[in-house]
Amino acid sequence: MPRTTSEIARDIANFEPPEDGSWRHLDSLLDELWRAGSPEQAMPEMLSVFERYPEEDGYGVMWTIVHGLESLPNYQPELLRSLARQPSELGITMVGRILNAGTTEIGGVSLLQTLHDLANTAASSYIREEALRVASRPR
Repeated sequence: MPRTTSEIARDIANFEPPEDGSWRHLDSLLDELWRAGSPEQAMPEMLSVFERYPEEDGYGVMWTIVHGLESLPNYQPELLRSLARQPSELGITMVGRILNAGTTEIGGVSLLQTLHDLANTAASSYIREEALRVASRPR
């Protein structure tokens, strides 16, 4: 019997890579989420992976989250909420991709200002540098 979106989302929210560093189980969970038919219901759980592993890409598996979220309508406000909770490299990358597509604000929030704020306030120097790098790109 197929699992519900809520069950899959819970497993994504609780995902931790095993000691061998394999992220394959997350990849399987994401595939299962899309097959379940309502991935938009799990946006916060998907973004929580970025928040827990802000300087990781999960050996490329987390790019599945990036591409998946970008395929969903109205993911951008949830992305900004995630960045406010815990800035992440891939969250910042997604903001850069939104800017590259010509969108400069979401719900009245300036994306460039968001990046500059992260460049000034993020606890991680790596995340601060990444935010500044993306904000400084010519558009």
